Amino acid sequence: MRTNWQYLVLAFALALFSWHLVSGREKVDTWIQVPVEMVNMPQGFVVRQGMVHRIEVRVRGPRPMLRTIDMRNVFYPLDLAELQPGLNQLEFETRNISLSRAIEVVEISPSRAELLVDRLMTKNVPVVKQMETDLHEDYELKRAAVRPPAVVLRGPQAKVEEVDEIMTQPVTVEDDRPGKLEITVGLILPPEVEANPSRVSLQLDFGEKTTDISIEREVLVAQPAGMTVTVDPARIRLQLRAPLSMVREEKLVDAVWVTTSPLGELASGEHEVSYRVELPPGVVLLQGEPENVRVQIEQISAVPVAPDPNAP
Repeated sequence: MRTNWQYLVLAFALALFSWHLVSGREKVDTWIQVPVEMVNMPQGFVVRQGMVHRIEVRVRGPRPMLRTIDMRNVFYPLDLAELQPGLNQLEFETRNISLSRAIEVVEISPSRAELLVDRLMTKNVPVVKQMETDLHEDYELKRAAVRPPAVVLRGPQAKVEEVDEIMTQPVTVEDDRPGKLEITVGLILPPEVEANPSRVSLQLDFGEKTTDISIEREVLVAQPAGMTVTVDPARIRLQLRAPLSMVREEKLVDAVWVTTSPLGELASGEHEVSYRVELPPGVVLLQGEPENVRVQIEQISAVPVAPDPNAP
């Protein structure tokens, strides 16, 4: 009985060993994912469509070896050296995947890559602002600038060559009476196109609307001690550019002053002198007529004093 038991154990061990030998030599199929690496890309070309980043590969080999494939060292090198503008069909070939000799590459899915290729183009184009405002009726945009005023586009020739200008992302100015603003904003680019720089600065200068007006003001003069001064002409006509609200509210005229330049040590007689115009903030002098005035300076005669009859 004891001998039979030993035979049974030996038979079981032999059977297990035989099964291991058979199963180790048995070949099975399995699918693995393999990354695709683009190599030998020609300069001046860009792939617009059809890029394949991973492929499915069916491999055949002993089960233990399939289980131990080191995927960190497995990739498919897709050679792009022969690319031409247009549609290019590149076949995935099983011989381009490096695995152990005991492992056979049976099938690749997809079997080919269809790449749409175009020439790479750069182009300098101006930037146009997009702006939305809700300004007070007396306000307007005085000056606007884009910095830089142009950017360099880079991308497929079919996309870039048809672009003559680039719009900014819309900018909304919420204040109804803004002043000077500087806003950094992005660009609206066609698909597959990039810009350098990718963002620009909008420099905006808002201000009150102005109008041109002509007024007359009297020329004021500081009388030197002991002198009388006559000014000719006595009034000056001024051409001014002033805020619309100031003109509408009739606050301008009384806020403008015209005075002769300091007469200093001018002697008696007639002289031609300039004048100064004092203006309220926001008002600009466009012209004054005449440019100079004449002053007549006369010394005040001393009044003779009658003798005091009571004087000794």
